[in-house]
Amino acid sequence: MRKLPHPLIYLKTIDSTNSYAAQLLIKHQVEEETIILADEQTSGKGLGDNNWESEPGKNATFSLILFPLFLSPEKQFLLNKSITLGVLDFLSSLSLGKKLSIKWPNDIYAGNRKMGGILIQNTICGREFESSIAGIGLNLNQINFNTVLPNPVSLMQITGKSYNVEKVVNHIVEAIDERFLQLKNGSFDTLNTDYQKNLLGINEWKDFNVNNKLIKGKIGGVDDNGFLIVEMKDGAEFSFQHGDIDLIFN
Repeated sequence: MRKLPHPLIYLKTIDSTNSYAAQLLIKHQVEEETIILADEQTSGKGLGDNNWESEPGKNATFSLILFPLFLSPEKQFLLNKSITLGVLDFLSSLSLGKKLSIKWPNDIYAGNRKMGGILIQNTICGREFESSIAGIGLNLNQINFNTVLPNPVSLMQITGKSYNVEKVVNHIVEAIDERFLQLKNGSFDTLNTDYQKNLLGINEWKDFNVNNKLIKGKIGGVDDNGFLIVEMKDGAEFSFQHGDIDLIFN
């Protein structure tokens, strides 16, 4: 895999680094692991209709271009796992003294507070991958957040330290490198095991919102398609896609 530093495109302000990356892929030959880093994204996106709030220049808000041509499209959630685990690995290396976990499918939590999120956009032609854009947002130095947000937290709030954004981004990508290499080498069992053991709420009875109805369930894991497997009190198991179920924090 590539050694640091990675190819970097720095932007002061952009609507979305994922959108910028997509245009690069259409118009130009782009080197793998090119990073598009922005001080400010005016239309930064999370999964679904969620927006990503970030104070300009304070956080790691970037996109990473990958070419997982070796991966069959039906295994694309393994790519999600490798990228999410890479971000988690970087944070784990900091020894924050907080339990770090993945809130399915790809949010990063410290305790019960959201530290980061990932939006992956894949381009597939027929039965083959063409490219993947991983949009990553990680709260680094921001202290004040919009009160509408339920539970954000930053590295600075946890450690009291300030972080150099570009250095952090390069180290995150280095950690993703290692997980991407596992994916390329076919270490699927390792990725599946590490992702599942780090799932927030795994094997614990939790409250969930399903179609505005409160249910009690226990996360059993994630299937090959990326659906969340939840066991109900009566022993029945159901699979949910993103947007159909939400974990409630008590």
